Amino acid sequence: MTTLVSTNAEKDLQDAAANWVQECIPIIGTIADAEQAILEVAHRLSQSMMAAAVEQMDKKATYEGTSIPCDCGEKAKFIGYRPRWIRTLCGDVQAERAYYHCKGCNHGFLPWDKEQGLDERIWSPGVKALVAESCARLTYAEVSSLLARLLGLSVEESSQQDIVSDIGARLRAEELEVIEGYFERDEEIESEGRPSRLYVSADAAKAHTDGAWHDIKTGVVFEGKPPPEGLGTDKMEKARYIAVQETSEEYGKRLYARAALSGVEHALEVVVIGDGAEWIWNEASNHFHGSVEILDYYHACEHVWDLADILYGEGSANGKRWAETHCRRLKRAGPASLLRALARRVGKTDE
Repeated sequence: MTTLVSTNAEKDLQDAAANWVQECIPIIGTIADAEQAILEVAHRLSQSMMAAAVEQMDKKATYEGTSIPCDCGEKAKFIGYRPRWIRTLCGDVQAERAYYHCKGCNHGFLPWDKEQGLDERIWSPGVKALVAESCARLTYAEVSSLLARLLGLSVEESSQQDIVSDIGARLRAEELEVIEGYFERDEEIESEGRPSRLYVSADAAKAHTDGAWHDIKTGVVFEGKPPPEGLGTDKMEKARYIAVQETSEEYGKRLYARAALSGVEHALEVVVIGDGAEWIWNEASNHFHGSVEILDYYHACEHVWDLADILYGEGSANGKRWAETHCRRLKRAGPASLLRALARRVGKTDE
């Protein structure tokens, strides 16, 4: 990020802060106490600096003339300046900005808010970005605690949910535009890279939404980086995730669009991983023809154990030994041994 402050001015500020600590903060016995005292001052200082920066943005800079075009075809006229509070990463600040009103459709406009990425809620773009990223990794309660401890920032769980929903809706809209552009308007998808090997994995889970249980289709697309000298397993890099409630056909298009963004059309090798669900392999055939298809090990082993119960009786020692042997061989050497064993089997019952 390019700094907006000259090196000399920043050095003067650092020297002033160091002198202030020596003169105004009493001798502190521990590092922990020093951290706490300085962070408390830093929070208050950053809020004062942010307020001064916003005040420095002359409200007249938000003025776009006596009138601006309205979507209804009429003109929205300048009415005056309206104040608002903004909760930033540095604290709460107040700004005044130009307000316009259209008599034709009776709608009001605050162009500066839109330009700054602000909506009707109090949060700055920086706060919204931090909350959304944090909520992707932690629970709402954990995010509240972390932001309060690190930044002195209070963001209630309900507000976090609102922020995530708003950003999620925008991301979904952008994603839908890419999908429709590719499949309906023959628009190219500009890839983010040119991977040597790209993995595409699909699955489904149950989630309780809207008062009932629904299938949620999930997926992950990632680059596989081979280990040095080709020994060991690939390293997972640049993972991108999908979770959505929609039909298999819609999901297949979404998964391909995500893979295209990750460079599937430039990859030297594409690997599709899934369980035994028929819809997964149908969509893999539709969108990833010619890929290496791998039944994931966990589900393969489930089927091996189910078969062992049928062949030897549920819970039998022979069945357990047979399943453990073939699961171990499957992991170490692939499916050849298991397929030979199955080919030799002669069913003794209809099952």
